[in-house]
Amino acid sequence: MTARARRASIGAMPTAHPPRHAAWRRVLGVLAVLGASLAVTTTAAAGPARGPGARGRATGGLATKSPADRPASAAAPARVLLALGDSLASGYQPADGTTPPPVDPATGFRDQGYPHSYPADLAHTLGLGLVDLACPGETITSMSATPAQPACAATYRAELGATSQLEAARAYLARHRGLVRLVTIDIGANDVDGCLSLAHVDLACLGRARTAVSTELPRILGALRSALAVDDPGAHVVAMNYYDPLLAVAYQPGGVKGDADAALSVLLADGFNTLLAGVYHHAGVPMADVAGAFHTGQVAPALTYDGHVLPADVAYICRWTWMCPPSGSARPADIHPDDAGYTVIARTFARLVGQ
Repeated sequence: MTARARRASIGAMPTAHPPRHAAWRRVLGVLAVLGASLAVTTTAAAGPARGPGARGRATGGLATKSPADRPASAAAPARVLLALGDSLASGYQPADGTTPPPVDPATGFRDQGYPHSYPADLAHTLGLGLVDLACPGETITSMSATPAQPACAATYRAELGATSQLEAARAYLARHRGLVRLVTIDIGANDVDGCLSLAHVDLACLGRARTAVSTELPRILGALRSALAVDDPGAHVVAMNYYDPLLAVAYQPGGVKGDADAALSVLLADGFNTLLAGVYHHAGVPMADVAGAFHTGQVAPALTYDGHVLPADVAYICRWTWMCPPSGSARPADIHPDDAGYTVIARTFARLVGQ
């Protein structure tokens, strides 16, 4: 169900109410800034069955790791998946912090931790090794400039003589020609996170984010494709759009305002994902529809979470991220997926790669 259908049917939901007029005025201004007229070409993926709940793991910052069946012989290395992006690509979860694990002297890279990130799950499914250069907090701008985390900068410099994540990726490709089969990338969420709150939408901030997506992301993708053409011509780049964690406002605080803000958040997410889709389409980079896999914009059937009857997309955000602490829980809400959510993202990538 699209955001438009959501607006038409949301009043029929047990806990849903139509958004307020003030919210719609904000929507019109935001969509104008986001420039939602860009061409959209996405690869649809059916929403997978919900995976198990969070299992608890060491997750966080920069990491490089391999599946258990990775050949030990340096003479016959496994083909690898090179993961780039922000905290989602690094597999961050709030219970584990952001300290990167130690460098494995056998590989020269970070080789422990974060085993259930979506790149790790995807690499395991494809039978690939994994080199994960993602950096928590990374933006489209910082990806080709100063890394978002000092620990990332130190690792790029020490392991690859690079000063940015993009430079590190190019250095890795040049040093390991013929080794990379697939490059995954997710980037852009941190460019808009600071622009939005329930009380205010910063249009100037969103304008800067739009500019970054429209100008810097094509440069990043062009640099990656150029490097692959020289070093790994058989490899491919695949990207993703984003789920909408702010849908959780329909769970807490809930009520009329919570439902109105949830409807607004879907429109904002749709606008940003439309912008990403246009850039990826023009760059020839397939995009995994993570928003669709999380059922974003789908209100029916109503589902139950923690005793609350919720629109479907809200319930899935509650089940697959840390955004909805159960009643009586002291833990704060967090936008990142839990293990089940990372599994959903990995499966969405796997379907796209399979096509």
